[in-house]
Amino acid sequence: MVGRAGDGPTWRDVVRQAARDAAVREMSAGRDEENILFNYRWEHTQAVVRLALRLAELTGADRDVVEAAAWLHDVAKGQGEDHGQDGAAAARRILTGTDYPQDKIEAVAGAVLNHVGLWREEPLEPIEAAVLWDADKLTKLGATAVLHFVGYWIDAGQGTTEHLVGRLPDGDWQPRIVRNLQTAPARAAGQRRWELFQTFCEQAARELGGDDLGLSQ
Repeated sequence: MVGRAGDGPTWRDVVRQAARDAAVREMSAGRDEENILFNYRWEHTQAVVRLALRLAELTGADRDVVEAAAWLHDVAKGQGEDHGQDGAAAARRILTGTDYPQDKIEAVAGAVLNHVGLWREEPLEPIEAAVLWDADKLTKLGATAVLHFVGYWIDAGQGTTEHLVGRLPDGDWQPRIVRNLQTAPARAAGQRRWELFQTFCEQAARELGGDDLGLSQ
């Protein structure tokens, strides 16, 4: 068994390593790890963990479930047609036999299964699944989203200023994300992040074209 007390890595070590390995596997695309300029998946996963833990504090969600699900939510990304279903199966496999509370494994798997997509028609329950959903979606809004998107495109060889400025304000999917956030803290933060993202994109476009010159102070 892996991760038993006093007998090797803890479950946190195990899920973090599994997430790291999955991120490298997805982003390498035939490259060596050292040739990845920006590992978007790894940066995204770490951000989701931080947000999920904070939302757990604010909502009373089970911290163990939220943390494990956040590390493992994209562990099967890019490996099959349904990374939610595949990720849920992987979560069960990874956590079984570690020092993780075995009676919480199905809650983790359920949260991973249900995090896929950008919006949904029905409210998501239980609270741990809602927290994972919100943490995942919040990473696509705001200042950190700008950094992550830019890093992803640069790594993909699409790093000209014109390309970046043109790609950032990409349709109406972000306000739809805000409307579909599940918890009150995430909805409030999501609205602020979306407004900041819009402001940044508008300012970047003005600066690129010189349209900010000659404006009254």
